[in-house]
Amino acid sequence: MDHPQQQQSHDAEQRTALAYCAGCAALLITLVCVAARAGDVVVDQGPPRPDVILVTGFRDFNGEENPSAVAATRLNGTGSITSVVLPVDEAGVSYAAGLVSRGAVAAVVHLGLEDATRDLRVEVAGHNILAGPRGAPHSGNCTTRPVFAGEPCTLATTANLGRLTLRPGETWSTSAGDFFCNEVYYRTLRAARRGSVPLVPVAFVHLPSEATRPVD
Repeated sequence: MDHPQQQQSHDAEQRTALAYCAGCAALLITLVCVAARAGDVVVDQGPPRPDVILVTGFRDFNGEENPSAVAATRLNGTGSITSVVLPVDEAGVSYAAGLVSRGAVAAVVHLGLEDATRDLRVEVAGHNILAGPRGAPHSGNCTTRPVFAGEPCTLATTANLGRLTLRPGETWSTSAGDFFCNEVYYRTLRAARRGSVPLVPVAFVHLPSEATRPVD
């Protein structure tokens, strides 16, 4: 049985996570609607479920709480949203690309943690850089450490971000980093751009940690 103080700490963490989700939910849901080209998604057609809007987060890494997993889980079951919490490894960064390649989803919104920012960051592109050691400076680029050798260094989002108006505390970003967040984005965009027209919308949002953006 948990010690009362441990249980209180756990309950406080859960309340903080839920409050954090509530604070970012408006942007996430708006972005999901943008990515899904509201009104164009086919519903209730059965396998391979072309109506599904896939929202992903990442599991905790090195014991750090990952708000992307909390936010993704919170959105699961909202409308056509299906959420998946990905492992922080090669299998995790390849998962969504596989679904896109099979035509199993209508849109993808990836979520990840960026603990060096206080803002919600909407990433406008993914870069052809294989994930390197976290925190390692200049771990590679599209020439020295590509995900796919000989392919474009940058792929722009396939979501229509022109329909998204950012609020204070929400910013555009041109760099998703050089870790698994960037790699999952590039892999999924690549799969989308190798598919049929219209392209499957793929977007990525970086969430700050609760420590850098305290919950009011």
